[in-house]
Amino acid sequence: MAEKKTNTKDLTKLTYAQLEEEATKVLNALSDPSLPLDDATLLYEQGKKISSEMETRLSTLEKSLTDTKA
Repeated sequence: MAEKKTNTKDLTKLTYAQLEEEATKVLNALSDPSLPLDDATLLYEQGKKISSEMETRLSTLEKSLTDTKA
């Protein structure tokens, strides 16, 4: 069995554009029909973490924009 890559990047240190790139990589990898289930599960979990970080950043930006309008 091939050695599994573990993605240990600190998502908080990536730019939003880098997070988008990581999300795209995950989606592309998940679209491979020959991807083993264990690998797909790990990729899915990584995708959820990336998505959560992106959502947090957007919420923070939205709040800061709302606060500046008040």
